[in-house]
Amino acid sequence: MKSENRSNFYLINKPKTWTSQDLCSKFKYLYRFNKVGHAGTLDPNAEGLMLVATDKYTKLFNYTNETDKTYKVTALFGYSSDSLDTDTQVIQNEAIDLNDKVSLLEKYLTSFLGTSMQKPPLYSAVKVDGKRLYKYARQGKEVEIPEREVTISEFSLLSHEGNKADFSITVSKGTYIRSLILDLAKKLNTTAVVSEILRTNIGNLSIDNPKYISDINALQKDKEPECIHWSSILDLPIVKIDSTTSEKVLHGELLDNNLFEEKNLTIMEYNKQIAALYTPFNENYFKRLKDYKVHMILGNHCTYYKNTNRINSPELLLEQYKNLSLIHI
Repeated sequence: MKSENRSNFYLINKPKTWTSQDLCSKFKYLYRFNKVGHAGTLDPNAEGLMLVATDKYTKLFNYTNETDKTYKVTALFGYSSDSLDTDTQVIQNEAIDLNDKVSLLEKYLTSFLGTSMQKPPLYSAVKVDGKRLYKYARQGKEVEIPEREVTISEFSLLSHEGNKADFSITVSKGTYIRSLILDLAKKLNTTAVVSEILRTNIGNLSIDNPKYISDINALQKDKEPECIHWSSILDLPIVKIDSTTSEKVLHGELLDNNLFEEKNLTIMEYNKQIAALYTPFNENYFKRLKDYKVHMILGNHCTYYKNTNRINSPELLLEQYKNLSLIHI
């Protein structure tokens, strides 16, 4: 069941116990996409919103506006584990009633807001010397874990009962919730593990979105789910182009800089689809050619243009410079 355009974005719920790659593999197999990728890995014990792209749009994750992510988190205080969650053996260190500490707890929450340095947990996919940290952990090897800069914009207490507390947390890309909960527990002179993580938001995308796919196992092979339009995902200026310009884009020709409203990377939109991403060319670089008579010898590094055996792509690239002569060999 092939559609004309197979490149799209989707919002899908990653089930608990699945890896992020499990989700992509399932989606790819279900609809026979050539390629499926995701932005923002979720641990196997976490669930919730994942932004998934198919085919050519998998190349566009670097241009998405999905910076901050929001999670609903359940933590158990007085417990500890090697992985900082319930995936490894959990040990109870002490009995805690958060009712006795709630005012102190809320006070400490505000101290985490802002930008700071965080050390990822040993059981994580962060690479040190080309090797995942969790591989060091499984081998029982010690390794120095580098800190990274993170930003916490929300850390609020939703509810609490006994030693269990629910939080709403909004963080920047690359922040580890498990490490954050442990740091909070240390301020309370105790320990803690994360028992539940639900990602509810990626930037302005939410699990409340009507196109959110809440159950991937309920999808049908003969009916592709609704996608999220790329304009709500990509944080780039957009220029709508006509068929003539689209033909130029198709063959990678330079475009008139007057097309660009902003002098940076821009989406070229044709027929409501992304034709290409373009950056305005540096006019000062090419203007220098006009001061000289230039002879260009074409070699095998040059490319053929559509429907011809002549290597004429330099002519198309520099056709406005009449002082340029091309020598074909």
